[in-house]
Amino acid sequence: MWDGSSPYYFDEAAAQSAVDFFPRNLVLTKGEWLGRPFILEPWQANDIVRPLFGWKRISDGTRRYRRCFVWVPRKNGKSELAAGIAILLLVADGEPAGEVYSIATKRDQARVVFNMASTMVTMSQTLADVVLPFKDALYCSALGSSFKPLSGMPKGSHGLSMSGLIGDEVHEWQSDRLYTFVHQSIGARRQPLEFLISSAGEVGGVGEEFFRQSQAILSGDVDDPETLVVIYGADEERDRVDPNYWKSEEARRAANPNYGLSVKADYLETECKRAQERPRLENDYKRYHLGLWVEQTTRWIPMDAWGQCGQLPELREELRLAAHEDRPIVDDVARRMIPVHKNGRWKSIREKMRGRRCFAGIDLSSTTDLTTCVLVFPPEKNDDLWTVAPRFYVPEVGLKQRARIDKVPYEAWRASGALVATPGNAVDYAYLKRDLFADAEIYDIQAVAIDRWNATQISIEISDEGLEVIMFGQGFASMSAPAKYLETLIIERRLDHGGHPVLTWNARNVAVETDPAENIKPSKAKSRERIDGIVGLIEGIGATLAAPKGADVSDFIANPVMA
Repeated sequence: MWDGSSPYYFDEAAAQSAVDFFPRNLVLTKGEWLGRPFILEPWQANDIVRPLFGWKRISDGTRRYRRCFVWVPRKNGKSELAAGIAILLLVADGEPAGEVYSIATKRDQARVVFNMASTMVTMSQTLADVVLPFKDALYCSALGSSFKPLSGMPKGSHGLSMSGLIGDEVHEWQSDRLYTFVHQSIGARRQPLEFLISSAGEVGGVGEEFFRQSQAILSGDVDDPETLVVIYGADEERDRVDPNYWKSEEARRAANPNYGLSVKADYLETECKRAQERPRLENDYKRYHLGLWVEQTTRWIPMDAWGQCGQLPELREELRLAAHEDRPIVDDVARRMIPVHKNGRWKSIREKMRGRRCFAGIDLSSTTDLTTCVLVFPPEKNDDLWTVAPRFYVPEVGLKQRARIDKVPYEAWRASGALVATPGNAVDYAYLKRDLFADAEIYDIQAVAIDRWNATQISIEISDEGLEVIMFGQGFASMSAPAKYLETLIIERRLDHGGHPVLTWNARNVAVETDPAENIKPSKAKSRERIDGIVGLIEGIGATLAAPKGADVSDFIANPVMA
């Protein structure tokens, strides 16, 4: 097919041959489709495989496209499609001594597509006699071609002559150095092909650079006729202007071409509900299931649930059931709920907890910022509520100016007793120690968890008073498990903070960071305002949960109560 002016023509026979290669030679390798012929879905065949292998150059009959970007959310068969294309390039591209590589920064990721291709070969009746599978290579002796995983930095990888490249999950790449190095080895090849496929990721990395480049090619802002771009995802603009769009079935259908097939509708609906309950999961849901690029940090605490954690304990069961069943709160309970701005229950908590076993979490911050000590009272007997009683300290000098800068009522909080202003222009830790030692006469303080940073002297002074001190790190290893536990307490309405106004302000501000292992920690640098009370609360919960292990936080982290 040729329009008489284009330098390219469409070879229908070549396109159909590439599509037919999949079911004739390959089988699917996972789940309910295990062992079935690899019949391409219409979107895979018509949007990707047919144009990729059908469009050719009039000048020499080779493929038009030298590179292909496919952006599609998880569970849509990305890796199996990439594995199938790798095998096609290995045995059916007619490239003597071809070199096909699966590349990634990390070895395990580079092997995902390679291992899948190896499984396809061993399960194929037509390929078993054509391709020899080895631990680190697939070898086609008839052509002298190979398919290998390649990872890490390009050092020591000289001598390559790439004919095919598979890049899976580009959003996880730390840099493009390996890709660039392998790309530069194509000079001796007739029609090299780079097939890059990925879900969305976090903004600011090499993955987003490739994605924005793909968008520019697709829109025509960048003229690159040798690159095929296919993007599946929810509408970015709709997501920016409509806060409820990402929660809709419309967004799920738009982003997932295999919706209802390999991507189960009920699975996505469940994941969407989880993301609405736990805001820290919103970003993961958006990037992995909607193809939307997200910031590295995300808001954490659902404030509707947090607000209900300040209500009367006798209302909790109805609040919990209403949240679980996704229904309105019954009228009788709704009438008895205390408006957030009028909730002063926190003032009576300390008296009610008199004599109770508790654990303290101290976040010192700097001497000019908010410093906090949070008492955490775990449940007793048949009670399932975790009760907290925080104290906050700020320097008295500059309090009015601080209120203007932070746009919160520090002076009103001080007048109500929610905040202690210490004399001078720096927080006087003597006031914190005075209050803590007085609390030790009233409550059964089992241990005090304190941030390791700049806390050596005060830790010694607290320990000298006979209180056990736990030095608590601020990294993922120490913070993740108790932070996740706190999240569950809030979601299940099993936390009672009595509506403390400063702690509530901290809860509204806090954002979390997530590492590749899905550990979380609060981020002071990326939260919009102060979060010291939440940090102290997490430390107190960590100390509480560590208590059965002898108040050893390292034991708790190694054997967490919650994953």
